[in-house]
Amino acid sequence: MPDLIDPRHEAHVEYLFRRSCLVLGMEGFELKPLRRRVRGRGKLRSFALGYTKIGSKTITVDLYTPRTMKPRKLDAILRVICHEIAHHQAPPRIVRSWFHHARIIHHPLFWRQYKQNVEALRKDTILGTIFV
Repeated sequence: MPDLIDPRHEAHVEYLFRRSCLVLGMEGFELKPLRRRVRGRGKLRSFALGYTKIGSKTITVDLYTPRTMKPRKLDAILRVICHEIAHHQAPPRIVRSWFHHARIIHHPLFWRQYKQNVEALRKDTILGTIFV
């Protein structure tokens, strides 16, 4: 199966990403679509929908389903974008317990920030129509 890419879908998601960054007050971020080496073949070893690096302002999101290469729903993509932006708004916490240090990435304040991001996008006139 060749690597099929829909440029209209990617352009639409890029527009929605810019709008969501504007609504959430996080300008300057860059969206990169997740490119897999071989799509539609082999076992699915990773279910990561997106990732980001805290130091950089780049967010990578998987715009297509892994096996069938169908475009993901815009609602799901916007929720992944809210999740990745929340990582920058509420960075990981370091918890110390005796001689053990642990990095907690998805702490309760992070999930509160994620829910606030989703609600802010729901209240927007353009992005609110996508959420059902």
